[in-house]
Amino acid sequence: MNTRTGDFSLSVVQAMNGLLVVALPLAAGLAFSWPLAKAVLVGALIANLSFLLLKNDLTGLMQGPAQAMKVRFFIKYYLRLSAVAVLLYFLVRYGRLSVLGLLVGLSTVVAAIVVAALSQIKNVYLSGKEAA
Repeated sequence: MNTRTGDFSLSVVQAMNGLLVVALPLAAGLAFSWPLAKAVLVGALIANLSFLLLKNDLTGLMQGPAQAMKVRFFIKYYLRLSAVAVLLYFLVRYGRLSVLGLLVGLSTVVAAIVVAALSQIKNVYLSGKEAA
């Protein structure tokens, strides 16, 4: 987050994602078990890869002709969502991964967005107190 201008930045979300991809599996392995940590890591990698692909697609959508890019964006979005759903199905059904671990890993992107948003709220609140 660029604290000088107060902008909400995707780079903060991506940095937090990277931190969580390392920290959560490590914490799960040390506190619970290494098979659980493996599931957390797999879930985090799936969520982060999907997030990066969505970010790239949205960037392309914003830069191209509106109608043609919109259709392409939605096709790619639903194909990616379907691929993630099928992958998760097979991982849970045949991968012998902990469903709880996968859910924790899949939540890393949401957690990173929440942390970035709370940080932004804190910055806005503190800048308001200084102005008063």
